[in-house]
Amino acid sequence: MKISVFSSGSSGNCEFIRTNNLNILIDAGITKKQIDENLLEYDLTLNDIDVLLITHEHSDHVKSLISLLKYDNIKTYMSRGTYFALLKEYNNKPNSINLLKNRFNNGLIILLNRTNDLDYEEINYLGLNIKPIAAFHDSQECVGYVLFDGEKSLGLLTDTGFVHKKVMPYLINLDCYILESNHDPEMLMASSRPYYLKQRILSDYGHLSNQDSMAALVKLIGDKTKIVMHAHISKECNLAEIVELTRKAVFKEYGLATLDIKFVILHDYKSEDFEI
Repeated sequence: MKISVFSSGSSGNCEFIRTNNLNILIDAGITKKQIDENLLEYDLTLNDIDVLLITHEHSDHVKSLISLLKYDNIKTYMSRGTYFALLKEYNNKPNSINLLKNRFNNGLIILLNRTNDLDYEEINYLGLNIKPIAAFHDSQECVGYVLFDGEKSLGLLTDTGFVHKKVMPYLINLDCYILESNHDPEMLMASSRPYYLKQRILSDYGHLSNQDSMAALVKLIGDKTKIVMHAHISKECNLAEIVELTRKAVFKEYGLATLDIKFVILHDYKSEDFEI
């Protein structure tokens, strides 16, 4: 499994995953032009993308969704809540609504099947197992994803106020994590953001702080884990140095050795390529 993050943060989110059989995008929160340019580095175009996984309806995750839905080769997966939130969002854009409905009716948009409030059915597609997992964010039905290609595993979880104990089992001892480490609480409270926004970010339906992200990682990483990517980092309320200091402090407190793990700070520009 090969991984490249095209962008991570409030300005846009998009991840590119390659397995032996599939080319996958997670989210489309950057422009189509940016996606096209990044794919060209691999001698690929959007005609080569097989699967698009959407986490939720916020613009930094779906900026170019409508453009990508025009490609008949791409199967797009999203939660039911996200689909209906998008229909509402595009209420004054009949062409976008018609495209969404057309793609759904033609089976190119597939809605995730939720078996209860916290669990989703797994998807098996050409040798790839996709497990949607519940996230907790101020959107209609935000999800993260765990991908398993038969050998290697990747877990992506951003835009969540906390990691629920019932989704933890799906995330334990993966080969690679893309996990939100959004803000430093002290920097957030000292920022110029309005108080209501600070409270939203700090809530259970906001974003993971550095401390909460590292506390989750302590419970999740295992002997298989080779790469941890700190994602969706706030430009105004966080610093790469603070992310790393927080991780080291929390891991030291728990006596956790991480010599074999590569830690990566993600930005709003393309990352290096990784293979697990």
